[in-house]
Amino acid sequence: AHFSRLVLPADLAADQAWVLARALPLLQAMVDVAASVGWLAPALAAMELSQMAVQAVWEGRDPLVKQVPHLALQTARDMRVDSVFDIMDMEDADRARLLAGLSPPQVAEVAAYVNRYPSIEAEHVVEGGVTAGAEVAVALSMSREVDDDDDDDGEAPGPVIAPFFPYSKSEGWWAVVGDPQTQTLLVVKRIAVGRSLATRLVFAAPETPGPRKFKLYLMCDAYLGCDQELDVDVDVQPAADESDGE
Repeated sequence: AHFSRLVLPADLAADQAWVLARALPLLQAMVDVAASVGWLAPALAAMELSQMAVQAVWEGRDPLVKQVPHLALQTARDMRVDSVFDIMDMEDADRARLLAGLSPPQVAEVAAYVNRYPSIEAEHVVEGGVTAGAEVAVALSMSREVDDDDDDDGEAPGPVIAPFFPYSKSEGWWAVVGDPQTQTLLVVKRIAVGRSLATRLVFAAPETPGPRKFKLYLMCDAYLGCDQELDVDVDVQPAADESDGE
């Protein structure tokens, strides 16, 4: 009912709010359990469910546009607007056509949502050489594109804009490194991204030497469509004792 944005009777709406108050901690626990046993797909699914719960949308049913308040879905489809980033990049005339029919307060709500929506640049590098059975350290840096008129202190952004979620919610992220071939989760870290963030992700290197291709997933817990998937190429060298033996 929440994902479909159904209007419920008062008693069921109260029950729904009770459920939603407990949904996000349970989903966080699901991520922790999946990470403890190295399950990649279930962890990512729980993260996506967190986004769906906060924004009250079904994944796969125009969620990237539907989460923007007051936006006419058919108009967005006709103009081939598929994401919040498309709204950011529109010419003024096209944006005015997209928002035609909205009152000034509604236009202001759309603008507030689009300006708050995370536009994140991410870079990463594998530190040093990697030997079999040792550790892999990935240095991750993230920076947020912000409005020049934004007067925040440069730390965390304000509460998530989520009109259908009955509680205040701060924006959080997961940084995940996984092996898509074996569907193994190697490391997950909970992070908060203000204007910028620098952190490290450390996990065990494979026991077998050779090139390996991992994925770095940056998953928001509150907005759909802003996640990123980056390649992490690791060249695993033989351990010292193996090299000496050879």
